[in-house]
Amino acid sequence: MANDEALQQAIEGLKGITPYAVASKSGTEFDGKRFRVPFFNRVFLVHYPEVKTSEEGKTAPVPQYIEIILLHYLLQSRGVAVADEWIAYRQLPGASLFQTRFTQMAIKPLLSAFENNLEGFKRAGAAIGGTPITRTGDAAFKFMALPRIPMACIYYQGEEGIPSSVNILFDAAAPEHLPTEDLSLLGVYLVNAMRKAK
Repeated sequence: MANDEALQQAIEGLKGITPYAVASKSGTEFDGKRFRVPFFNRVFLVHYPEVKTSEEGKTAPVPQYIEIILLHYLLQSRGVAVADEWIAYRQLPGASLFQTRFTQMAIKPLLSAFENNLEGFKRAGAAIGGTPITRTGDAAFKFMALPRIPMACIYYQGEEGIPSSVNILFDAAAPEHLPTEDLSLLGVYLVNAMRKAK
């Protein structure tokens, strides 16, 4: 579906909601006029009922794909708690349709940006609001992509004859809040933000 059509459908869908119920399920705040939606280290405002999106403290227009993610999140979040269990993208429902694109647009660019640059990875993760976590790997960060969707990014330092590698993980309950295609876009956003922060 073209982005314009997806956005229009999401805007139409939001017109029929009960805003305070949606805020409760999605873990966002609704002040009677707008939802306040934390997104990584930024905050977006979704105005209601006219359904317009802006970034708190900024005047630049919100990129369309972020707008779609925010509206889909408000529409689809089911209020399910964070599972506290990490899964790979391929374990998400229907991921086989998007796995190749996820690898091309998220995993490979992340690796090429930080190959043999562990310190750069650590700096970038911290710069965009990541919290260091202890997992396998030489560095790992947890990010709150959205209020009920934690993500993790892990870096494995290469050794002689073994190249560096990276992985992006999702909370196991993430599919309760966003479709798998949108979750791939969260990965792409995260990678672009880390590359800029490098």
